[in-house]
Amino acid sequence: MEKIYTLFFLPFLLFISSCSLDSVRENIFKEGENGYNFRESKAAWDDLKKKNGNSYEYTFLEESWTGVGSETTIIVEKGKVIGRYYEAFIISDENGIKTITDTYEETSRKEIGSHTAGAPPLSMDDLYKTCISQYLTVDPDTNEVYFETNETGVMILCGFSPYGCNDDCYVGIRISKFTWK
Repeated sequence: MEKIYTLFFLPFLLFISSCSLDSVRENIFKEGENGYNFRESKAAWDDLKKKNGNSYEYTFLEESWTGVGSETTIIVEKGKVIGRYYEAFIISDENGIKTITDTYEETSRKEIGSHTAGAPPLSMDDLYKTCISQYLTVDPDTNEVYFETNETGVMILCGFSPYGCNDDCYVGIRISKFTWK
């Protein structure tokens, strides 16, 4: 009897997985304003990190429509995270002034990752893996999918928002600054 169920559900499972693959394929080839899709960006990244010694700094931005947000700066040297700096803030809707509400810095191997607030201490390679495995795998029929790079092809945005959601719906990676060291 189990074999009959397996044979019955096998075509259904193949249909579901092919839909998922089509969705992922569509998302991977989505081009940002700078003309790079995920695969092209990843290739550019691999080339650029070799040329620049895999040493860089980026700032991960989290922001709400209410004015509450944070920036986490990650410092990577030769592919290893060596520092993480966090700053939480509120932006006044009356005058636009940014008020810092919390900060920390992690500069030793033992400290890095010890705070829960802020973006995790990930390298860009880790972010590319997260992008392709968690954000570009969503169904583009039910989600607006975003992928963007800077001028050189380095990913700065990868995520999605469910259609019909109005406030703070974006899930994903948002890099506000990127510099080579």
